[in-house]
Amino acid sequence: MMRFSIRFAARDELYDVAVFLDECWRKEYGGIVENNFLDSLSVDTRYRRLLNRFDEKSSDFLVMTDGNKIIGAAVFGKSYTDGYLDDGEISAIYLGHDYIGKGYGHALFTRAEEILVQKGYNNFVLDVLASNTRAVSFYQKHGYEKVDKRTVRLGTRDYPLTVFRKKNDSY
Repeated sequence: MMRFSIRFAARDELYDVAVFLDECWRKEYGGIVENNFLDSLSVDTRYRRLLNRFDEKSSDFLVMTDGNKIIGAAVFGKSYTDGYLDDGEISAIYLGHDYIGKGYGHALFTRAEEILVQKGYNNFVLDVLASNTRAVSFYQKHGYEKVDKRTVRLGTRDYPLTVFRKKNDSY
């Protein structure tokens, strides 16, 4: 039985969200990106970026909790992806490793999409490391289609990204 709540994160929770996101990166991207890059992740840097987006009101933040424990987080809002600036963008969605594959991600992802619809976005965009096959499959199951390929520099290497887009005709 799934027990969780999904709610908007408060500004004073963003440090905990940053810690959670960095932990997810280290667990989920081992073997996908260089260990040197993962070792260099800085909670303080991520926290400052999250605070900036929160204070500029350019993003919304959801936390999924089981009791007091953060088990998922999503960051979404106005798109920053070139070519898709009128879309809503899901820029981060992560679950704790023990919650993957059990329906929690669907609940969090769907809630983020619902909020983007309420904000008036007609389409949604996101990007993902092309080698993150679990995430690629998840997005495709949720109706996203590959629309572009890009690269991102993480540490000293460039990694292929796949840009996905979904037309808002299901809400």
